[in-house]
Amino acid sequence: MKNKNWHHIFLLISGTFVLILIFVIIILFGRKKENEIVVGFIMSGEKTESGWNEMQYKAIKKVADSSDISLICKENIAEFSGECKQAVEELVEDGAGMIILSSYGYSEELKDIVAEYPEIVFYGNSSEYHAPNMTSYFARMYQVRYLSGIIAGMKTKSDVIGYVAAMPNNEVNRGINAFTLGVQSVNENASVYVYWTGAWDDKEKEMSAVHTLIEQTGADVFTYHQNQNYVIQAAEEAGVYSIGYHKPYINYSEKHLTSAVFDWYPVYKELLTEYRRNQGNSQDNYWIGIEKEAVYLSDYSSEVTREIRHEVERAREEILSGKDVFSGVIYDTEGNLQCGENEMISDEQLLEEHNWFVEGVKFYDEESQ
Repeated sequence: MKNKNWHHIFLLISGTFVLILIFVIIILFGRKKENEIVVGFIMSGEKTESGWNEMQYKAIKKVADSSDISLICKENIAEFSGECKQAVEELVEDGAGMIILSSYGYSEELKDIVAEYPEIVFYGNSSEYHAPNMTSYFARMYQVRYLSGIIAGMKTKSDVIGYVAAMPNNEVNRGINAFTLGVQSVNENASVYVYWTGAWDDKEKEMSAVHTLIEQTGADVFTYHQNQNYVIQAAEEAGVYSIGYHKPYINYSEKHLTSAVFDWYPVYKELLTEYRRNQGNSQDNYWIGIEKEAVYLSDYSSEVTREIRHEVERAREEILSGKDVFSGVIYDTEGNLQCGENEMISDEQLLEEHNWFVEGVKFYDEESQ
């Protein structure tokens, strides 16, 4: 009888302990969910897609993992398809308090929608649209576009350089102009021929553009503003020089001179740190450059001579000392003065009003050939 009583007491104590343990777990789990920081990340391609999407995803994932932030990614969200709005709705439903729009067109697509989510912190990549809860962010890629232009201007023998670009917008135009200014700083006789593909990712058209520009214009150095590195592949096939974009590329010949590289880590580190401190959307435009190594040139091939390297380093030091790429006398293709002596084009103009091209930029028109 005595043993039976002890058995009941033991069961009662054990049951009470289990209930307390379950209660504690529920409380702790609930607290964790309540305090969890969730960030949504919308991408135009896949995480593993070499170039634009891969470089951005790796950077923000690294920041999130080191900061105890839950990252939710929405991949393959096509611009102006309606999918971005749906992705935002799903991210909000999943608890995201911050949503990063990593492709150029998203912010334009959502400009009438972000106001519906005043409690959500939005960041738009190179966005031209601003709101109390929408900040434009980007890295100053135009700085290393300029530096890579110096290399192209000193390597070309035909004085014709090819630039394969997706479509004209402020971001793309800014890169073309900075690159051309770099070319002209060392080679006033050179021209930059732009071939528009009409899409961020079109392998057939991008590779065809390289061969067309070689045949029709004599271009012997190429760069691009596309999501992937098809232009490098085509340049390798044709035996001409190339300058990459987004990331370093190591599996090509010495004719691949260098790449204009984004390091998105310092950018996303600062954006997510601001958000954690409840300082999200504290400014209209968020832009950092070579001073924090958010952009840089990758290792040079042996084809980049000591003389070229010296010229690039001299220009880099000038930028770091405060001399902006878009400063001094700059004329556009129509002969209009866009920047005067001792003047500098403002960040607002560079981001939002860059609908012109510098003198020396030419455009390849298939229909006129």
